[in-house]
Amino acid sequence: MTPDEIFPKKNLPLFIGKYYHTNFADLNLHTHDFIEIAYVCDGKGYHVYNDTTYPVSKGDLYIINSRTPHCFYPTDQNNSEHLVVYNLCFLPQFIDTINIRLSILTELTDIMLYKSLYEEEIIYTPDLKLSGSMRTEIEQLYEKMYMEFTSEELNYMDILRLSLCELLLKIHRFYKINHTQTESTVFRYRRQLISDCIQYLRENYSQKITIDELSNNFFLSKSYLSSLFRQATGSSVVEYLQHIRIDKACELLTGTDLSITEISALVGYTDYRFFNKSFKKITGCTAQQYRKNRV
Repeated sequence: MTPDEIFPKKNLPLFIGKYYHTNFADLNLHTHDFIEIAYVCDGKGYHVYNDTTYPVSKGDLYIINSRTPHCFYPTDQNNSEHLVVYNLCFLPQFIDTINIRLSILTELTDIMLYKSLYEEEIIYTPDLKLSGSMRTEIEQLYEKMYMEFTSEELNYMDILRLSLCELLLKIHRFYKINHTQTESTVFRYRRQLISDCIQYLRENYSQKITIDELSNNFFLSKSYLSSLFRQATGSSVVEYLQHIRIDKACELLTGTDLSITEISALVGYTDYRFFNKSFKKITGCTAQQYRKNRV
């Protein structure tokens, strides 16, 4: 399922549904390119995930990996165990527009949302199995968001943004209570994320790449990805990409007879003058001088 299919309301990259699983024939395995947090608010059933079936019950909360086939099913076609599931889907930019920076949300991303990028981290159990007051708090938040989403009353979008932040913070709190997460694992996630970003830049340097595209590809906010990338590399994403492109241009200048204009286009520059400016800034000479000095 694509974002356009799951987010029917324009300018609102968030969807929340409450499914009673009464139409068994409509249930099918599906994949998606966004973050999904599913919560079993009642009954029992099954979660088919990566071709394997696991039992679910009231209080189970799952963060669903992107691009992985999955679906929740009742125990039988009549849903005799009364399975009810909240399905919350959103893109990171939905809350990125809030002019409040909460560092704890980035820690949540480190610990939980990165797992969609690393298959070895997949664990086929609920991310949270809630009971007591924890379960009550999560259910109240889901119901509040569901009512706001369906009623569309005044300021409902802002209330949804704030409620989503509250939900993520509550998930983080309860996750910390129920799990032990070492700093080394967090750092390992960060290193792998930056390594994957750099690999993506190296494989796609000839194409137009924006920070929006990169952040969406890794399901992170632009601000967080930019900050994390600079901390790890000492450069911005744009600066790093320019170095990759100029390095490749240097190889083509010495290894081919292509014109400088052709080379600038091949390494991703649509503006020849900007290519020359970037080349000189990085190498200390023009592309023509570089080729002449190495012939």
